[in-house]
Amino acid sequence: MTKLKALMLLSLLLFGSGCVKREQAVSVNVPDNTPIYTAPQGVIVIPDYTPTQPVIINNTIETYTPPPQVIIPAYTIPRSRYLGGAYRNNSKLKSFINMMVSKYNYDRYTLNTIFSTVSRDKEALRKYNVFKTAKPTYNKATKTGAWDKYRANFLTPSRINNGVAFWKENLSDLNRAAQTYGVAPEYIIGIIGVETNFGSYTGNHSVMDALTTLAIEFKKRSKFFKGELESYLLMIRDEKLDPQRIKGSYAGAFGLAQFMPTAFRQHAVDFNGDGHINLFDKADAIGSIAKYFTERGKWNKRIPVTMKVQYNKKRFHGLTTGFKSSYTQRHLLSLGMRPTSNFYGYRGDVSLIKLSRYDRDELWWGTENFYAITRYNPKDHYAMAVHQLAQAVKQAYFRH
Repeated sequence: MTKLKALMLLSLLLFGSGCVKREQAVSVNVPDNTPIYTAPQGVIVIPDYTPTQPVIINNTIETYTPPPQVIIPAYTIPRSRYLGGAYRNNSKLKSFINMMVSKYNYDRYTLNTIFSTVSRDKEALRKYNVFKTAKPTYNKATKTGAWDKYRANFLTPSRINNGVAFWKENLSDLNRAAQTYGVAPEYIIGIIGVETNFGSYTGNHSVMDALTTLAIEFKKRSKFFKGELESYLLMIRDEKLDPQRIKGSYAGAFGLAQFMPTAFRQHAVDFNGDGHINLFDKADAIGSIAKYFTERGKWNKRIPVTMKVQYNKKRFHGLTTGFKSSYTQRHLLSLGMRPTSNFYGYRGDVSLIKLSRYDRDELWWGTENFYAITRYNPKDHYAMAVHQLAQAVKQAYFRH
């Protein structure tokens, strides 16, 4: 007993002199008697977390396991019994809500909340001339010099340089899309360049507001926009998105790829593998455009897109032109047209594209791939702008 007392006295003297230091406990702010972490309902818990650390609980050193990392669930839309918003008393909207409930088992109270946030998009109505304030116009594409004016918006040095930079930055994803879907990188770049100038402008309209407004008030195309609104609501439910968070064009297209909601549901792809499809993400946009070309446009990697032809007159008349036209090459050759290249050996039927320039009509032959581009936007000028921007970026890219 005397030896034990001596050892205890020696220990006290050593602590007091600083020869032995106390272990410093880690200060962690946890409630007393609650060292166990319980994840909130709906939270996904990731099992790997840091090792236990000593902590003072009830004046004793015990081990405490810090909360594991958690992923907060995606946006959850509140539920409401009441329907508000700009169209709260509209019978068309109420019928649409009933359809979504019966057809897709969509929660009615969730739809009430969503549509209660909707404001009338007057600008979208003006763009479609729903108010009949604009005078009827002639076909701008046929006016002399129409192509010169159109191409000037897209075939600019800055846009071409932006395309080269985009190609370099996203080389891996572009190559992977080409290998997966058979669409050359320059045509994916051409779409993004024409649609949003490589993401510099993707639109500032609430997609929810625009689609609801057009579905209810644009009678001429009400069926189309109701279908897009339907797809949009299914998209935000699937992806767990805030319906008012997505901004896009006055027509309801969004992202770098400017997909409409139906195109999103049918053709968009999670190309970066993060478990979500986000068309504001470059990888997802690249993969989705390539997939769209293949599925909707029936893109054929073995054939060219278009070729310029020579004609001995300044203006061309006599044949129907446009991406929907179809002629044998032999017939067009018999009319005096002369190819400017061997067309990569392509001998199939072609469409005849006429581009009105200030000094002449420019003639091109288009293949099924030219038609595939028009599945994005059914206009000759649009498809040709995509093609020419694609080729300009490609030339500039390989010069660098």
